[in-house]
Amino acid sequence: MTRRPARIAGLAVAIAALLTVSVLGAATADTSVARVQDAETYARSLLNCTRTGGWVEPDGSCSDRGSGKHSVYRKPLPLHAGISRKVAWRWARALVANNVCGHVIAGKPELGRRLANQGFRYQYYGENIGCWGNGSAHEVVLEAHLAMQAEQSSGGGHWQNMKNAGYRSVGIGVATRDGVTMVVFDFYGKRW
Repeated sequence: MTRRPARIAGLAVAIAALLTVSVLGAATADTSVARVQDAETYARSLLNCTRTGGWVEPDGSCSDRGSGKHSVYRKPLPLHAGISRKVAWRWARALVANNVCGHVIAGKPELGRRLANQGFRYQYYGENIGCWGNGSAHEVVLEAHLAMQAEQSSGGGHWQNMKNAGYRSVGIGVATRDGVTMVVFDFYGKRW
């Protein structure tokens, strides 16, 4: 009778070891793409500089923050932690993992479905994506922001999203792997 419990205990230890190896292996593959939260904070600072009528300079400094001097003043957007973690970061990670720069990846849900799947139900949203290659995450965030800010003269879609008064918050995700960084801004809100 003592052999049977020993055999079961040995089997349980072997299964636990196998599960541990499987989980660690999965975690290792998943962690090859890193989240850069300080770059997300930096991205929000740049966004709110431009949003409030300031102007982001090529060195990353903000001229005239909150002044409405360079464009119409809009209230700064608070960070939506849930959208950052559950939607924007996951999309940035998927872009890096799939080596794709875009709002759509074949076989993956589009933004409206990604939001709804996580319980975010407002039908008023937009997305800006920056996919400028190599450099530190902060350099890529700045380069992406400067390109989007430069759309002011043409009224491009990225500029419109940054200045849209209907958005109430923003989720931001910055993902990097092997020197490639993707930046995702998921704007969220509802019409007045």
